Amino acid sequence: MVQAETGKFDSGLARLQRPVLPLVNMVQFLYLTGPCGTVAEVLDRMTKPVELEGVLYANPRRELEEYTLFLRELEVMKGKKKLSFTFPFIIDEKQKPLPGRKALELWIRQQVLSRELETINSLLCGPCGCVLCCTGPNSEHDRDSGFRGRMKQEFFEIPLEESEVSLFGVDTFDTAESRAMTARSEPPLQRDGRPFYRNATSLYHWQNGWSMVLPEGAACPRLAVDTKKCLVYEKRPQVCRKPQIFPYILEKTPDTAKRSDGVLLPVFMARNKVLAVWDCPYVRKFQQEIGAYAEMGGLEPVFKKSKT
Repeated sequence: MVQAETGKFDSGLARLQRPVLPLVNMVQFLYLTGPCGTVAEVLDRMTKPVELEGVLYANPRRELEEYTLFLRELEVMKGKKKLSFTFPFIIDEKQKPLPGRKALELWIRQQVLSRELETINSLLCGPCGCVLCCTGPNSEHDRDSGFRGRMKQEFFEIPLEESEVSLFGVDTFDTAESRAMTARSEPPLQRDGRPFYRNATSLYHWQNGWSMVLPEGAACPRLAVDTKKCLVYEKRPQVCRKPQIFPYILEKTPDTAKRSDGVLLPVFMARNKVLAVWDCPYVRKFQQEIGAYAEMGGLEPVFKKSKT
């Protein structure tokens, strides 16, 4: 196991080494095969320590508390409740629809993993000191982060929610032309007589929503120059809360499917993986632990580059 010299990664590693999915699997099995009418009844009975996949969970009920809302969707499988959301259309990797029960199981696991990895990533990212996610291609910060090699991209795009646009205090570009395109459209959006990414860091309203575009050599305007710390960390956008280990149980596709009542549903493909971005220093440092985390949850660990 990799040891962190200063112990600054201990909290993140402790969570990484105690994945919640083995507990989720146990709750699902006990609920679906037992007499309990609700998931809450199953959790109320989990008062003793349990060992799963070689890990001792001293207080399983407490460790599952923040995931209770997701676990309650298991009650749909017993006909004890109705779905509390519009359920997407889920297919396997051969493009075939998954049975309803299996699809719901994967959806629940995806939500649980998303919540858990947001916490784990935050605990590992904070003490890492890396700002690779906060900068455009080929910035001076890439060298400081230990990145090697010139990046091929001409810009990085940071997707934003409408409510997050006001965080950055940079120029916004919102026109009929931009709303008819995406950042990847060809030819690219022109601004001031040149491709949009040849301009300073700006916010753009595209066909698929808002994003901040960081051109080559640029840094996020909310990255402090002296400390390299995020100035809006507590209010940072959702996309900034999810570096660099991703839940990949389900992958959203660009397709839609029409329900029998005519409602269009998003289509997700079952992947059953955990995806880790290799450029991230803590992913490189804790590759073994990330692999073990995925496998304890019955998932395949996948490592890939994204910033090259």
